[in-house]
Amino acid sequence: MSDTMHVSTVQPRSPHQPLHPGGGRAAAPRSRHGDRVTREFVHRPLADDILVTSWRRIDDTHFSLTAQWPHDHGYFTPNRGRHHLILTGETIRQAGLLLCHAELGVPLGHHFILGDLVYTTHPEHLAVGSGPTALTIDVVCSRTRMRAGTLASGRFDMTIRKAGRIVATGHSDVTVTSPAVYRRLRGSRLTARHAPGALPAPVPARLTGSAEDGDVLLSPTARPDRWLLRIPPGHPAVVNPANDHIPGMVLLDAAQQAARTLTSPDAFVPYAFGTVFRRYAEHGTSCVIEARRVPSALPCTTTVQVTGLQDGNPVFVSTLTALDPRD
Repeated sequence: MSDTMHVSTVQPRSPHQPLHPGGGRAAAPRSRHGDRVTREFVHRPLADDILVTSWRRIDDTHFSLTAQWPHDHGYFTPNRGRHHLILTGETIRQAGLLLCHAELGVPLGHHFILGDLVYTTHPEHLAVGSGPTALTIDVVCSRTRMRAGTLASGRFDMTIRKAGRIVATGHSDVTVTSPAVYRRLRGSRLTARHAPGALPAPVPARLTGSAEDGDVLLSPTARPDRWLLRIPPGHPAVVNPANDHIPGMVLLDAAQQAARTLTSPDAFVPYAFGTVFRRYAEHGTSCVIEARRVPSALPCTTTVQVTGLQDGNPVFVSTLTALDPRD
């Protein structure tokens, strides 16, 4: 989520094959919340970046949420007429955070370690319209461990739908730490912050799928499969100024930009995304991004593995799979 993200890689599924076949659970809602979803509940510095719009409890383990994807977001711009891939991951992130705070007793100020973030989208239902896309999210909580009435860890399985059709499926595993535990974990790094300064030149935006050079998170090196992470200053869509490390969503977006750059000029529009996070990505240390093609588990698809390193040690490994372009 907004803190450390340890995300496991899974074999991608066909974009036409949902993770959870069958219909949703039919049950009468036990409670409904008319409260507004605030920035604090989803850990976003800007209200315009709030994607989840409402929630209600179905029973002790099932929840129903609504969300909205913008058609003209200043950063998560559509790619080839489809919603940006990272919107799915950000929606899962926000939905989990909201439920933790609003329904599962986690106080604001606690920190989250995301164990898994795995999702498969269905490209045929991701077309961008002339206005925002209204979504519903079915959430099932399992492996829940509570401590003194507060969630300590749990798993969230999510199915995202647009007009009744499945747009994406995924799951995440979450561990929650108190401020005291987090202070001990981070030590002297607790006060680290992103310090904007002179940026290296960006990879051309057209290669990364970005709208403009200011959105590019990669800077070229002497190798065509290696880049340096660059974080544009004043970029609240991807950087929360309060974070003491580089947010996981920045690394995920850098990974998809690297995969697109590696496969250029071929069209690479990934539908499946899985990542393993090894450690915190620290401010003030160069982060090298490397990408390579790997064997794909499904026919007519291309898979790219992206690795981020700091001081020669792996920070994350992402695996992205896209359908091959049709002749």
